[in-house]
Amino acid sequence: MKKGGIGGANTNKTGLKFEKDTDFSELVDKLPGYKVVEINFNDKKITRGFEVRRGNDLVGKIMSQYRFYDFLAEIGLDNFNSKQWKPDEAFINFENNTVYIVEKKWQETEGSVDEKLLGFGNKRRLYQRLLDKAENPFAVQFIFVGNSSFFGKDKYRDSFEMLRGDGIKIMLDEYDMVYFGLY
Repeated sequence: MKKGGIGGANTNKTGLKFEKDTDFSELVDKLPGYKVVEINFNDKKITRGFEVRRGNDLVGKIMSQYRFYDFLAEIGLDNFNSKQWKPDEAFINFENNTVYIVEKKWQETEGSVDEKLLGFGNKRRLYQRLLDKAENPFAVQFIFVGNSSFFGKDKYRDSFEMLRGDGIKIMLDEYDMVYFGLY
């Protein structure tokens, strides 16, 4: 019987290329007509935030992990949920008043990922409940980005049907930038 998997630290190593290939700020910066500018927060947090510009116009912001809560503070919201969630990436599109929460998962072996996937609908509802309290409420879209070599298999068909029923958009290996309102 095989003991242990190659998860944990090894998953972090093997998933680094996936994280780099799916870095939203880098991909947006490559779009014709768009420019991504890092925001200087003058603090010691290691996560970063970016403004997204089309020409001179501010289109939105990309905020990851705890930077999402900096955005909430900017719009006068306190997190009243009982827990702080740290989205892998959040794109706040000011043109269509939508917050796109992105959760990424690189997977090589079976494990707890199945249970994690099915919690995304609840997380989307928690983010929506929070952003409904803004003076100008934001719609919330929740996107799961995974590697097709693992999640592209038929065994995820049922899970993905459930996720879609909960309003979760599934993207494998790459982003559909039109979905985010970026052309």
